[in-house]
Amino acid sequence: MKKMILIAFALSITYLTKAKEDITGIWLTEEGNSKVEISQNEEDYTGKIAWMVKSTDKNGNTIKDRKNPNKELRDRPILGLAILQNIELQNGKGYGQIYSPKKGLTLDCEVVLVNPDELQINVTYRGFTRQKTWTRTSL
Repeated sequence: MKKMILIAFALSITYLTKAKEDITGIWLTEEGNSKVEISQNEEDYTGKIAWMVKSTDKNGNTIKDRKNPNKELRDRPILGLAILQNIELQNGKGYGQIYSPKKGLTLDCEVVLVNPDELQINVTYRGFTRQKTWTRTSL
């Protein structure tokens, strides 16, 4: 009986630790104008734009990745675009890259799970770090 209780306790601790580190799901950006869906691959996490306040221009055309430095990628829609890449998470903190369609830049970032519903994104560019807070939400 004691052995069963110990096994149940160990499993619950493992589950709680995994839940504490879980960044998968839908996150509302700090500006509130888009939502990013983070999913886990075999080795890392990626995040794509799953919703935008404004996904079309005034003429009803899909907003494209026009500022991308690669001319061949400038015609792809921003909605559905992978902006978080290669995020390797360990103990609620991870490092990888974030792409800014507004500027056409891919930057190094640190992702910190502050609590189950708050994700801190620290972006470093030219020696300066900017901090953004995303909140867990739904579509």
